[in-house]
Amino acid sequence: MQRALQRGFTLLEICIAMAIGSLLIGVAVMGISAVNDENELQRQASHIELTARESMIKAVMDQHPIRVEIPGGLGASGDVTVKRYGEKQFRKPVRGEFWEFSPTGICEPLELRVIGQTGSIEMGFDPLTGCARNRSVIVKG
Repeated sequence: MQRALQRGFTLLEICIAMAIGSLLIGVAVMGISAVNDENELQRQASHIELTARESMIKAVMDQHPIRVEIPGGLGASGDVTVKRYGEKQFRKPVRGEFWEFSPTGICEPLELRVIGQTGSIEMGFDPLTGCARNRSVIVKG
């Protein structure tokens, strides 16, 4: 008598399916991690922009100049570099260096770069509005 053919998956087929599944899960986790890193950088950029806008508004409302310490007053985590009007490249801020907002509604034109573990943010601020006119977020990895 012949044995009836048994239906089912071989051990090799099951192992291959599990390897493909694990690979897909790994790719998904890395993608989610990159999104979280970018969100953290976006949050930092938004915080810096908010600080600039609030300082501009406070200077106009109080009719007194407001000075924000670079990097301390910005609330940024990471290494902060600055490029002022007329400078060719970013540099580390010197101790006691400030970003000034005038009661006339004008701030110093300034570019900031914050470099953290997850990437970097680069923003250039408009002197008339105090808002970031250009902003780039680069996530490492």
